[in-house]
Amino acid sequence: MEKSHIILKPTRNIEKNFDLSDTLKNIEIPIKSRELAKNYLKNKKLSDDLNHDLLLEFDNSMIFGFDFLNAGVKYVIPEINPTTILYSNATMFYKNLILSRVNLFEKSPTLNEFNKPIDLKIFGEFFQYASNCIINLQATVECFSNRRIPKNILDECIDKNGDIFDPSITHKLDTLLPKVYGKRFRTKFKRDNLRVRKVIEIRNEIIHLTPNSDKTNTKYKSLYRKIISFDYEKAINAVRNLVNFYEPNLIEDCPCGNEYHYEIIINEKK
Repeated sequence: MEKSHIILKPTRNIEKNFDLSDTLKNIEIPIKSRELAKNYLKNKKLSDDLNHDLLLEFDNSMIFGFDFLNAGVKYVIPEINPTTILYSNATMFYKNLILSRVNLFEKSPTLNEFNKPIDLKIFGEFFQYASNCIINLQATVECFSNRRIPKNILDECIDKNGDIFDPSITHKLDTLLPKVYGKRFRTKFKRDNLRVRKVIEIRNEIIHLTPNSDKTNTKYKSLYRKIISFDYEKAINAVRNLVNFYEPNLIEDCPCGNEYHYEIIINEKK
């Protein structure tokens, strides 16, 4: 997998073929609206306090944003769809994740060659990349599900006692998303569905990491083995296929052709 750069997209994009400022230049702005805008610029109230949203205009579209007060200055920030951010995080860990796994095998001793020096940072660095990738992949799936499943569908989650329950991520994938869209991912993509489930399973083990209760001094080897052998490229593609199955082209490669990835930078102490 060579490319790890996708397009970050807003939570809502309104396409247009006109210039908003040109459209409004011949329209007289009501006095009440002018006063509201003037007060908003002067005081420290955020747009929420005035029950308004911020709309940002671009050449061919408009997107929603939010304001943020920092040291008395109001900043305007575009609201980005978190599904794209979280997925981008996962892919940007991939390159160094794979390189660190290669390094793990190159630098670790074998039973036939046990005289290699052991550096604890080697596995630690691999685990950092791997856990970040998996956690962000799972978060991508959960974030997407939470955004696409409306409250009225969630209110239909009733147990045998007639009480509303908080659905798990697997229940959202198996039952709620198919109910919203009228189609089921696991029916069309059985292998990818299993890979997404594996991502969720390993993520839960990482988040709720507990030592092995068996009689052994190595308490985490089961999870560590899973993480070393896990197929990250197929998992990344499976999550992408899941999201795009329900919302086509939400996760989309940037045409710039550049590769973005995280790396560790070491600064010497002065």
